[in-house]
Amino acid sequence: MRTRILGRSGIQVGEVGLGTWGISGEGYGSSYELTARATLRAAVDAGGSFIETADSYREGELLAWIGDLKRDVGADKVFASVRVGVDRDPKHPVPRKDFSPAYLTAACERALARMGVEALDALVLHNPSASTLASGEAWATLCDLKAAGKARLIGVSVGSADAGHAALERAPDLIVLPYNLYYPTLLHELSGLISRHNVSVVARSPLAYGLLADGWSAARRFSDDDHRLYRWTPSDLARRMKQRDALREALVHPPVASLREAALRYVLANGLVTVVVPGARAPDQATENARAVEREPMLSQAALADIARVIGEPPR
Repeated sequence: MRTRILGRSGIQVGEVGLGTWGISGEGYGSSYELTARATLRAAVDAGGSFIETADSYREGELLAWIGDLKRDVGADKVFASVRVGVDRDPKHPVPRKDFSPAYLTAACERALARMGVEALDALVLHNPSASTLASGEAWATLCDLKAAGKARLIGVSVGSADAGHAALERAPDLIVLPYNLYYPTLLHELSGLISRHNVSVVARSPLAYGLLADGWSAARRFSDDDHRLYRWTPSDLARRMKQRDALREALVHPPVASLREAALRYVLANGLVTVVVPGARAPDQATENARAVEREPMLSQAALADIARVIGEPPR
């Protein structure tokens, strides 16, 4: 797999990594430990060194599995980016955000212990608000933890433009944000600041929660513990699936073999992106993601124009 450099750090990672919400058993229905561990290993065996995760996934158990993987294959072959700031303490009825210095420091220490490492590869704020970032307290805590040798890189995960602008004013080492064929606007809006500060972009949700993986039809029914049951209204999903069919017709031509491949190529065709982290529920999916971008070019200018025609977003 080709590698890209994480911004100002000089650290090289495989350009296709792995997002771990799918194997956590929380967003897409239950998962099994052996399958999850095998999926992590498959991603790394395919060259995908970057693993994007959160300390809140599976109550931290996933971090222990990633730590085991580091010891199995060599720490230099696994770069784990850990999001913190979601408190799932059972004493609270629902998860809540906590970006206080005390909580973030404790979360970092717990992550270090669970992974069995002396320093986290990357420590990332888990979708804070713009106001939280503007106060500066949470970011100062991450800077202190980095200075203390607890984290090699620090960053912010964002889901909105105002939070993105507030994060980039801090010039983080990396920013995690959603970027896919349906939703290119956030990265495009933040591109100037990203370039100015040479911030690495970790592109999450590149397959639009599985829709662009093109593995199910309009007849698909999601289980009660699958977040997609609540994410889209029936009319919104119907519209997106119509667009998906048009994208498949426009983009899936040799050498592009599938819409999954086209979706991942679209993300990596943007030079601001350092690594894309598609999810995978099984080892074969992790391997398929890695193999989707083995050949260049990523996408032609004609293909980008077709995307703009279908989605309505001008190519960048």
